[in-house]
Amino acid sequence: MTSLWALAAAVALFVLLGLLGSRFAAALAAPADGLLYRGVIYTMAGTVALHLVLTALDFAGVRWSLPVLAASLLLIAGAATMASAPGTGNGVVGRGEGVRVFGREEFAWGDALALFALAVFTALALTGWIAMPDFFYHWGIKAYRFYLTRGVDYPYLAQAWNWSIHPEYPNLVPEMFAVTALLGGSFDVPAMMLRTAVLFALFVAACREGLRQGEVPPFVQQAGTALVALSGGAFAIGYIMGGAADWNLTLAFAAAVPPLLRPPDRTGDFQIAVIAAFAAASKLEGVPLGGFLVAVQVFRHVWSERRLNLKPAIAMGVVPAAVVLAWAGRATHHHLVQVLDSGRLDPARAGEIFGGVAEALWNPAWHGFLPIMLLPPLLLVSRRTRVFAVVATLELLFYFYVYFTSPVGNYRYFVLSNFARLGFQLIPACIVAALVAWEAAPKSERPAGLPSAGPPAAPVS
Repeated sequence: MTSLWALAAAVALFVLLGLLGSRFAAALAAPADGLLYRGVIYTMAGTVALHLVLTALDFAGVRWSLPVLAASLLLIAGAATMASAPGTGNGVVGRGEGVRVFGREEFAWGDALALFALAVFTALALTGWIAMPDFFYHWGIKAYRFYLTRGVDYPYLAQAWNWSIHPEYPNLVPEMFAVTALLGGSFDVPAMMLRTAVLFALFVAACREGLRQGEVPPFVQQAGTALVALSGGAFAIGYIMGGAADWNLTLAFAAAVPPLLRPPDRTGDFQIAVIAAFAAASKLEGVPLGGFLVAVQVFRHVWSERRLNLKPAIAMGVVPAAVVLAWAGRATHHHLVQVLDSGRLDPARAGEIFGGVAEALWNPAWHGFLPIMLLPPLLLVSRRTRVFAVVATLELLFYFYVYFTSPVGNYRYFVLSNFARLGFQLIPACIVAALVAWEAAPKSERPAGLPSAGPPAAPVS
C-alpha cells in the first residue's frame, strides 16, 4: 500500500530543488519571464545541482544519505545567496517583483483543459497501469539498485549481463528516482509515477510561457496550451509513458523555447546552460541536444556582436561540460560503452529506415500528431523561430544518424520501437514554435481562407 509520505516526498523533492534553484534567480530570471517559467528553470537548476553533488559524492566514495545531501545542497544555496546579495555586482534581475502567476484575465479555458489533462494522467499514473516497461526493466532497476547501495553502483552496471539496462546512459533519471525513495523511506512505484506527473506540469508551463513570450494572441495561447497538454497526455496514456526518461527531454525542449525566442543575453545564456546540462544528464540523445543548445547560443552572440566573445561561451559551457565529462569519464573507466552505441554510416539502410518512419508516423497513440516532429526544417523559414528550429533540426538529424549507424540488424523494427517516443521529446515545443511562426507571418504568406487570430498579446510584466 502506498504511503502518503512517499507521495509527499515525490512532490517535496521538486519543491526543494525549485527553492534551491531560486537561489540563482539573479542569474536565471529574465525580466520577461513569468513566475511559472521561473519555477521551471529554478527546478531544473536545482536538479542539475543535485546531480553534480551526487556525482561528486560518487567520485569521493561517499555513500548517499539525507544529512550529507542536505548539508551539500545548503552549502550551494548559501554560496549562491551570498554571490547574488546586493553589492556583489551581478546586476541582473530581482526575484520576480511585479511578476504574476495568473491574473483573472490570464487563467482561461486552455489552462483549465491543461489541468484536466494533467489530472487524468496523474490519476492513471498513480495506479501503475501506464507505467512504462522501461521503468521496470531499465530505469527502475538501476534506481532501486542505487537506492539500496546509496550511490551509483558502477561495478554492478559493468556486469556483462546488464547490457539490457543500458549501463552507459547518463544517470540523472535513476538518481532522481533513488533520491525520491531515500526521502520517502521506500522505493514506492506510485511515488515514482507522481514524479512523472510533476514533469508533465513543468513542460506544459514551459510551453505556455513560450507562447506568451512568442506574443501570440490570447486565444492562440490558450489553444496552444490546451493542445500540448491534451496531445501529450493522450500519447503518454496510450503509449504507457509513466516513469519514462523522455519527459526530461520534452521538458528541456519546451524550456529552451523562451530564451531562444529572445535576442541572446546574459540571462538567456545561463538558462541555456541549465537546460543543456539537464538534457545531457538525462539521456544519450540529451548529450548532443545540450551541445546544440550551447553551440547555437554561442553562434548567436558571435553573429550579433560580430566578434568572438569567450565570456558567454565559458558561462554556458562550464556546467554542461562538467556533467558530460564526469559521465563520459565514468562510462569509459568502467567500460560501459556498448557495441550498439556506435557503428559506421550505412546509407543502404535508407529503405528500411524510411519505411519504418512512414509506418511509425501513424502510430495510433499519437492520433495523427506525430508528423509534427518533422516540422523543424520548415520552421527555419520564419525568422521568429529560426534559432529554435536550428536546434530541433540538428537533434532530428541526430536521431536519423543513430538509425543509420547503430548495428542493430532489423532497422525497420528499430525505428518502430522508438520513433513515436522520440517524437514526444520534440512535438510539444514544435507546436509552440509553429504557432509563434504562424502569428509572426504576414497575412500575405498565409494560405487563403485562414484568417489571423488577432493582434499579438502584450507581454505580461
